[in-house]
Amino acid sequence: MKIYIAYTGGTIGMVSSEHGLVPDAAFAEQLAGTLDQFKEYEHEFVVEGYDTLIDSSNASPKDWQKIARDVESKWAGFDAFIVLHGTDTMAYTAAALFYMIAPSNKPIIVTGSQVPMFHARSDALNNVLGSVSACEEQVKGVFLFFANRLIEGDRAHKSHTQDWQAFSSPNKSEFGLLGIDWIWRDSDFIPLLSNSPMTFRIPEMEEGAVTILPVFPGVQAEHWQGLLNNKVKGAVLLSYGAGNAPDKNPALLAILKQASDRGVVIVNVSQCGAGSVAAGAYATSVPLIKSGVVSGKDSTFEAAFVRLHVLIGLGLESGEIKEIFIR
Repeated sequence: MKIYIAYTGGTIGMVSSEHGLVPDAAFAEQLAGTLDQFKEYEHEFVVEGYDTLIDSSNASPKDWQKIARDVESKWAGFDAFIVLHGTDTMAYTAAALFYMIAPSNKPIIVTGSQVPMFHARSDALNNVLGSVSACEEQVKGVFLFFANRLIEGDRAHKSHTQDWQAFSSPNKSEFGLLGIDWIWRDSDFIPLLSNSPMTFRIPEMEEGAVTILPVFPGVQAEHWQGLLNNKVKGAVLLSYGAGNAPDKNPALLAILKQASDRGVVIVNVSQCGAGSVAAGAYATSVPLIKSGVVSGKDSTFEAAFVRLHVLIGLGLESGEIKEIFIR
């Protein structure tokens, strides 16, 4: 198996500096040397570091586009792909690759670490080798692998800053768990085959096209006014519980209606750690529906945010995008 490993930046390859941890340009070569020590591997590893390494806190939609195009450019020459990424925005990037490369007929695994690879007690090598193992199993699709959990790319959520298990899959069981052997969500798992044609849909990403609208006690229209500027074409509404927001504030509802009427797609996602938006279940959610807000159902906010970016970038009209979320 020929496996391409893209080192985009992140904690996994960082070194100490007088300003704290920073990405190390030499990491790709060091990782290649480490993998060569595992003589039982018959794989060919090609490890490349990006010219400009990304601290994932600085990642933007343009970076998702760059990574997807990198994978696309190497698609014919490799059997599997591993993307090394910082944890802060890893779930966003995994979702972006999931939506832009679909349905992938090769493994694409996004991973990283909580501690740099060449520091004591690092989780980095286990995450890399676990990703290699997932590739060997010929899983088809985009996944995030971390601390022995293989999570579908549109289902991952960063849920912990200090635990080895930094990511969870709130509303769907992990696709696979790696112990001594793999345990698959579907006990009769075989490599997935899709009848749909393999496609890359990598749009030009519009920076600032999507925003997030937080709901909190005392939220006022003024809080959202600047977020829903004329550049914005999509918004993720982080609501309470099963999709609720204040319904006694006419100005707040009016700003949602005005934005929706001018073509902004507003997707309602619960700020709870798990669960689904049940539009219309509570009286407080009905005015949101009347204001043009659509349900994000059980999507993570990361996936909803990314999906809006991708669909807007593909040039779809607001009505088409809403219909996709409704379906």
